[in-house]
Amino acid sequence: MRERLLTTLICLFFLSSTVPVATATGPSDSIIWGITYDWANLDDDQETMTGVSPLQVFEDLEQAAMIAKFDLEALSLISGNSFIFIEQWEDDDISTIRDGDGDLHTVIVRHTEITLRHGARNDQGIITFWEDGNSSIDISYRASQNTLAIFDVEYTEYLTSNLEHVGADMTVTGSASQESELGLELDLRGGGESYDADVEFGVSSGISIDSITSEWRTLEPIDILSNFSIDGSEFNGCWDVCGMVSGDYSVSANYDLSLSGIPTDEIGLSADVLDLSISDTVTSAGAFYENFDTGFFTGDRTPACNGLNPQMDADLGTGEDVEVQCRQVIPPFSPGLLGMFAISMSSSFTDSSAFEAASQELAEEIESIAEEVEDDIQDDDSSADDIFVCDDGTEIPAYWVNDGEEDCPDGSDEYGTELDGPEAMIEAWANSDLGSTMSTFMETLGELLSDNVENPAIDMENACLTTIWDSSESMVVGAAWMQDGYMIVGPEIDGVGDHNVQFGIEYLVGDDARAAQAAASNLENLGDLAPPSQHDARDIDGLVGDEESESGIFVPGVGVLSTLALLGASALSQRRNE
Repeated sequence: MRERLLTTLICLFFLSSTVPVATATGPSDSIIWGITYDWANLDDDQETMTGVSPLQVFEDLEQAAMIAKFDLEALSLISGNSFIFIEQWEDDDISTIRDGDGDLHTVIVRHTEITLRHGARNDQGIITFWEDGNSSIDISYRASQNTLAIFDVEYTEYLTSNLEHVGADMTVTGSASQESELGLELDLRGGGESYDADVEFGVSSGISIDSITSEWRTLEPIDILSNFSIDGSEFNGCWDVCGMVSGDYSVSANYDLSLSGIPTDEIGLSADVLDLSISDTVTSAGAFYENFDTGFFTGDRTPACNGLNPQMDADLGTGEDVEVQCRQVIPPFSPGLLGMFAISMSSSFTDSSAFEAASQELAEEIESIAEEVEDDIQDDDSSADDIFVCDDGTEIPAYWVNDGEEDCPDGSDEYGTELDGPEAMIEAWANSDLGSTMSTFMETLGELLSDNVENPAIDMENACLTTIWDSSESMVVGAAWMQDGYMIVGPEIDGVGDHNVQFGIEYLVGDDARAAQAAASNLENLGDLAPPSQHDARDIDGLVGDEESESGIFVPGVGVLSTLALLGASALSQRRNE
């Protein structure tokens, strides 16, 4: 389509799936809806949707290891909360603004505020031990991740009486960050060799938006919203001919990366060549002026929603039911907001020379480290100038040794294939029961997993994931997940009953959403959104022998990402051992 399409799609995903912020400034009769999620419900929700209990997966892993005659224990814990609210209203009075050509227009002023909040903690711990004779593998793995996102988006668009766009204004403030820590202890033995490592890796990154303000003005009224009420699934957009976006920004970004504990001397590298500590914070302020681009997708009314009428009455929390349609519309807010957000974020973090210089500096640091490692490897390798002294005193090039041909008169350059170091260890493992142990483990695990898979409580093939569209106002006024004609998540719709399956997602409208939005807007740090008191990782710390832990009350659970990661690690371990 256009070069900004990728940025637009990324920002759509960002606005639709991270977490929010907004100050509740709308009137009491505004259209407001939102979704909240407590991540402590993740395990139960996974089992409901897939028929597989994440906790049972971990138990199967441990039982399969026991049957294969090695030790394996694993724990995972996730907690936190996510909130997203979308509030919309129109001013009572008619206003006038000038378009990009300076022409004056009488307009309706429509406001949209997005409140986004997300905070989550995720911890994992794995220990495993295998032994056969003098060969053994002892691994302890501990990882944790903290994520935080807090954003306020305030968007005001100007529409003609025919709901054509003349322009819009937008303000964005907020921040997002992620911190990850990993500890890996290895004790590997075999063939008379041993290899110990205590590796610690940490990485954190974040962005902070003190303020991004932008203004969009069309060259003439642009009809975008009417496309949303037309049946027929298609992608559409407004590319290059829809005016310009101008704005200014004050933003910053930071990163911090550290690595230590790799036993470089055992792999022939300098002692500190892989002990890394790289960090930087970059701030930037400036202005931008870009073509306006945006995209959107619209589908048919009542898409796959079994038996629903094209027009239905829904309770949106305004005091009286509103006639709406089930219609798949992306994004679930004005496409003008999506376009301005994409352009503003892209311009603020890519057009700045400060960020370009920081990126170049980071690339140079990484390149320097790579060159140092390469130099160490080359210094350790035998070169064409190295010589080997035969037992009879004859000198030959060192790289002729053990090349399959006798170059020394006494044949002493071909002294057999005695192995040392990693080669000796791998050879010892190959001659042990490691291969059969892992084969038994994988076969048993497959059987246990298949035995414990139950029919899910719902059949996603019959699911209807849709937005709620008000064609009279040309706006999305909610979202719904319906299953077999019943509501799982969404507003109350006349004639649609609630499904008997429950999820940890809470859908709110009207005053309930307004109160929850006001409360969420005051949650500004990880401690607010993912309280330590609800995340007791002491069992994981005890598993891996880490004495440091936070106090709290929590029933350990297993997250889907941790489950997938552990299964991947098991498969990878088998391939490495083979």
